[in-house]
Amino acid sequence: MSELKQVKVNFSLEDYEHIKQNAMKKNITIAEFIRQKFDFSIEAPPPSRSISNFQKVDPSLLFELNEISISLNKIAATMVSDVEINTFILMNIYQHVMRLKC
Repeated sequence: MSELKQVKVNFSLEDYEHIKQNAMKKNITIAEFIRQKFDFSIEAPPPSRSISNFQKVDPSLLFELNEISISLNKIAATMVSDVEINTFILMNIYQHVMRLKC
């Protein structure tokens, strides 16, 4: 469990703008500005909330994965309806998987 605790505080619009402008003048975050006003400091800054970097994926791979998922959905629907599984569907899935291995 983190030793840092988060506190949410409500400000009037005027107070918020005042705090924001003062923080910008000092080139610090609003949270850091408030900490300085209360003479608090954090030994280690909290981890930043960064957006994960996603790798680019080959569109043809996404297409193949989509085709496989469609086939799996067909199998699931067939199994739920207690109808015999079509061998064409199974062969279709097998062919898609084998193409991915190449």
